[in-house]
Amino acid sequence: MLETDPLQRPHTPSGRAPYAKSRDTRARILAAALAEASDSGFHKTSLARIATRADVAIGNLNYHFGSRRQLLRELMGSLVTDLMWRLHAADADDHADFFERQRAGMLAYLDYLRANPAHVRLADEIKLHEPDLYRRAVAEWVERLATRIQVGIARKTLRPMEDAEITAQAHFLLGARHLLEQMLENGDTLGDEAVVDAYVALVRDGLGRRRRLGAKPNGKQPRANDSRSGRPTHGKRKPGR
Repeated sequence: MLETDPLQRPHTPSGRAPYAKSRDTRARILAAALAEASDSGFHKTSLARIATRADVAIGNLNYHFGSRRQLLRELMGSLVTDLMWRLHAADADDHADFFERQRAGMLAYLDYLRANPAHVRLADEIKLHEPDLYRRAVAEWVERLATRIQVGIARKTLRPMEDAEITAQAHFLLGARHLLEQMLENGDTLGDEAVVDAYVALVRDGLGRRRRLGAKPNGKQPRANDSRSGRPTHGKRKPGR
């Protein structure tokens, strides 16, 4: 459980836009809180250490956020928003190939994990301490992936699927990111692109639109072949005895 909030008074007065200096102070506090949480975890984060890192008085934390809990809630929300923005920026081309967008998104996620090594542990804490926020983030991510699958189906890049399978496949695609997290945590030395390319090949095999076995590129079916000679049997008479 989060420790009792030592700050109880309400924060920034409503109806007033923050000044530039106030916005800068607020951003500095959030950055300091992220650094402190990355070192100690959310539940052990100290207001005093956050204030020291941000070079502000503890009263400024009270003014901008009202309580320790509210500060950490906003920090958790900003982490989720930042990750979603980065992933969206990496594959924002709505006209790009479905599989290329998946590849770009996975590579961007790997870059994010390398730049933010505490992300996985902090995400686990968000899931534990703020499950509603965690569920909303997952739901948003799944919805985004499901929409992308629907577009791929409409463009005939992906095979047809019912709504239930689309949702399930979106969850599977999201779950693949846990594999990347595990790889980095274990210190695997496989190249990022090799891993992501293997993942995309697997997704392409499962979701890609397939031609029927034996179908020609123009969609015409081959003529039936004699099992022994391999030649067409249409119109061929059986020899008399």
